[in-house]
Amino acid sequence: MMTDEEFESEQLELSLLETLDHVLTRGLVLAGEITISVADIDLIFVGLNVVLTSIETAHEVLGARAQRGLDLQQRALTPVAPEAAPVSDTEGESR
Repeated sequence: MMTDEEFESEQLELSLLETLDHVLTRGLVLAGEITISVADIDLIFVGLNVVLTSIETAHEVLGARAQRGLDLQQRALTPVAPEAAPVSDTEGESR
């Protein structure tokens, strides 16, 4: 029979594994900024972006992003046909 402490330890391990699986499956982005100043004068600024995901997920996301970019380029390069002017009959009314 498991003690309460063993049960809690097993639950913690399980939740950590579930969290890690979720992060690797969906991805996680951490962003941060650090500014080092002296006497209200900014001396050093560091910006940091960290992406944590599986290789498979990264390929899927980057592939989808590249495909959207290609689709947008294709639409931008496709000429738009001018709208047809309304044809009017002899009485001056447009059809």
